[in-house]
Amino acid sequence: MPATKNVSLSREERRVVVIITVLLLLGLMGTDIHLSALPEMMHIMNTSQQLMQSSISVFLFGVGLSALVYGPLSDKFGRKPVILAGLVIAIAGNLWGATLSEITPFLASRLIQGVGSGVCLALSRVVLSDIVQGERFAITSSYITLFTGLSIVLGPVVGSFILSWFGWRANFVAMALMLTGTLVVYTSFCPETNKYRNSAIRLRDVITNYKSVLQNGTFVSAAVLAGIGMTCFVMYTAASPFVLQQQFGLSPTHYGWATAFVGAGLLVSRSLLPRLIKRYGMPTMIITGLIILLVCGSSLLILSELGRLSTLSFLLSVCGVFFSYTFIVLCASAISMGPFTDKRGAAGAVYSCSQMALAFAVNIAASSMSGNTVALLGISYIVLPALGLYLCRRMQNKSAYAAATAKSS
Repeated sequence: MPATKNVSLSREERRVVVIITVLLLLGLMGTDIHLSALPEMMHIMNTSQQLMQSSISVFLFGVGLSALVYGPLSDKFGRKPVILAGLVIAIAGNLWGATLSEITPFLASRLIQGVGSGVCLALSRVVLSDIVQGERFAITSSYITLFTGLSIVLGPVVGSFILSWFGWRANFVAMALMLTGTLVVYTSFCPETNKYRNSAIRLRDVITNYKSVLQNGTFVSAAVLAGIGMTCFVMYTAASPFVLQQQFGLSPTHYGWATAFVGAGLLVSRSLLPRLIKRYGMPTMIITGLIILLVCGSSLLILSELGRLSTLSFLLSVCGVFFSYTFIVLCASAISMGPFTDKRGAAGAVYSCSQMALAFAVNIAASSMSGNTVALLGISYIVLPALGLYLCRRMQNKSAYAAATAKSS
């Protein structure tokens, strides 16, 4: 049985954890709060489903791209000033998006929202890794994301009610207000956590740090594994408003509650993960998550091809996908950040960028294909975990080889 460190947190650590939990929650809600409004926005902006779905991909592109900047800047100037600057950008992007009625400028506003919200996703795990490492990181992260998982549960529900009462524009105004509140709280109560700041860092140093991070095979494999989990999550997020509202006939409000039901899988797995890590270790939990994902993808594909897919069977299969997400992403995140101390900003930047880049590329490719959306989801949920299992096997072989080499020497 793997040994586990004490995961108790000091008072200051708990305060930081609470603040970055809110930060991460709002970063994730950038993709969730307006999901129920996508079909209506498509008609209002007189555009296609593919372009409307691409608003999520554009947001992710902004998140991934900005991570490459936020990470090094936080290594040089500290986490706090960089996070505050990102929040200001996200607030501006949401307020601009609320004023638009054409798809092209709206996509531009989504890019800015992604660039700003990217600081929440890129640096929240970096801030956490500043104060806890290893299994403490994975276990604390699972508790954090038990609450941040509420973004997929509450985001579409809250967004559907805002849509019903005030219209789709109010979703972006609400996001701007919540981000403003977080900006005030972070300024007032969160200390600087980067104790390895290097004020002399230059562009050449940044590139060198990125190369150093990418030369670590464990990091690369873990980052790709996390990207697989994120990609499967994002593919549901982009397709679900159209599948559930247009194919299965759900109203925006019912769609919000259906997505909350799916999100329950996320919450259950996150409550179980700390105990499972203690008992089985992180590599085993990643493999378990990939196998669950493979089973759910097969179920979606078979039921879709047989014409036996119902709203309930679709939601149950996707609930399993969300359940597996926790096992894959949280454990892979902890493994990827483990080898680094003074390069955590660079590692977090590459991690976030690679995660979002994979999600962006696969989502763009899938949304450009015509045909059965559910079948495309099923195929993706089979191919991606199969790749993940191959990576896990390679990681195990390298670990066994390293252990054998160490013994012989």
